[in-house]
Amino acid sequence: MTAPTAPAGLVKKLGPGTLTVGAVGAALDFSGRCTKATVVPKVDTTDDTELLSGDTMAGDRTYTATLEATVYQDDLTAGGLIDYSWANRGDEVPFTFTPYTGGRGITGTLVVDPLEIGGDVGAKNTAELKWACVGFPELSNDLP
Repeated sequence: MTAPTAPAGLVKKLGPGTLTVGAVGAALDFSGRCTKATVVPKVDTTDDTELLSGDTMAGDRTYTATLEATVYQDDLTAGGLIDYSWANRGDEVPFTFTPYTGGRGITGTLVVDPLEIGGDVGAKNTAELKWACVGFPELSNDLP
């Protein structure tokens, strides 16, 4: 039996795409300040258990994810990225990440943590965000 292979020609570059955080109609668009965005899945497993019968019971698997991004810091304006992250710290909010126009997106809920402020003098500083997803995010059903 031949192993399946990925179809040729489907490798895409990241961007142009979108990254929005917050409720529909009030979502903050991070896309214009974002230089890197990733949804990072993680699996936690427990050990298998040997049974008296000689069989083995598989351990449990739990899937989690984080939204990770690098964004340029703003000037601390009301309604900006940093203001949003500080004002909504600890809040569970929806997010949508579409890696490239015309492609499928990833949607879910995440917990907002405050972004860092500052960095190198005279530089356009960035902040690294790593926000935990609540549950596991989903791929949208919209196929390109």
